[in-house]
Amino acid sequence: MKYLFIDKNTWGYYDDELKLLGDYDSELGNIYVAKITKYDKKLDAFFIEYDKKKTGFLNNTKFTKNLKPSDEIIVQMTKESIGDKYPKFTTKITIETENLKYTNGNKLTFEGKQKYKDIDDFKQKYTFTGIVKENFFKQEKSQQEKEMNFIVNKLHYIETEKKFLPIPKLLYKKNPVDKIIQEEDVDYLITNDRIVYRQYKGILNVKFDENYDYTYDNLISRDIIDKNSEIIKLDNNAEIVIQKTEAMWVVDVNSSQMIMSEDYFHELNTKALKKIHQMIYLKKMVGMVIVDCVREGDNKKLSDFIENEFCEPNINFHGFSNLNLLEFTVKLDK
Repeated sequence: MKYLFIDKNTWGYYDDELKLLGDYDSELGNIYVAKITKYDKKLDAFFIEYDKKKTGFLNNTKFTKNLKPSDEIIVQMTKESIGDKYPKFTTKITIETENLKYTNGNKLTFEGKQKYKDIDDFKQKYTFTGIVKENFFKQEKSQQEKEMNFIVNKLHYIETEKKFLPIPKLLYKKNPVDKIIQEEDVDYLITNDRIVYRQYKGILNVKFDENYDYTYDNLISRDIIDKNSEIIKLDNNAEIVIQKTEAMWVVDVNSSQMIMSEDYFHELNTKALKKIHQMIYLKKMVGMVIVDCVREGDNKKLSDFIENEFCEPNINFHGFSNLNLLEFTVKLDK
């Protein structure tokens, strides 16, 4: 089973185990229906109320020149507030997928080398303004439809929600789960946020529960405990100890079992590495990671497991040190 959860500003992804967990309290990229409060002739810009008693800054352009105080307008935050400076907004709404970047008011642009037939088919099938990347046409038709439907549903939601009170208000929260929704076929999303519920209900199965608390979710509660622990228990009286130093992350694999078997050692190491792999994402173990596994007689068997089951583009294995320690470097997305 695969599902996503959004609990206030915390989000996560479960796929047989808790894969990702993060906090997201940024307003950058959020879309609002705002109200013009003042025009400043000297700055040639508008001050707007974009949420309850929140003020923002909107430059005057050819798209806004006819606006006046009390007018309503759809805006997107492009720069968050710094110190006493107001956040900045634009009327050019942008919604992105991996290969599409919709922007209202922009011309249609095809990046890279595209076949004329693909371009003609796209123009006939879709009404779209923005950028179409080269890889859009290299994927299956079903994935093309999924990407386009993601944008179409978002635009339909914004168009529908802007008509309802109160105004000003938040229409759409930009959230890291968007990337997962586009890449994975999740079974459902559960949230205690009504705005999140409304913005995703046209895209996937969404469950709203105002009392949802991810820390009490039975499927992930054990993983949450492990994330916040230095010592993580494994089966058969084994454990891993994860410590962060100034220079690196250090992981020690231990067992109190008195079993002197190569098969047991390999099974223990592979189980430990699977848990370490999960913790890399949950604990955000960025940089150098050194792992002291139980010593096996044949490092090649363990090395093959690491290359095939552990390594990813952002997790690199550099081999065994002279002291038989496993050396990794990790670089995670922000």
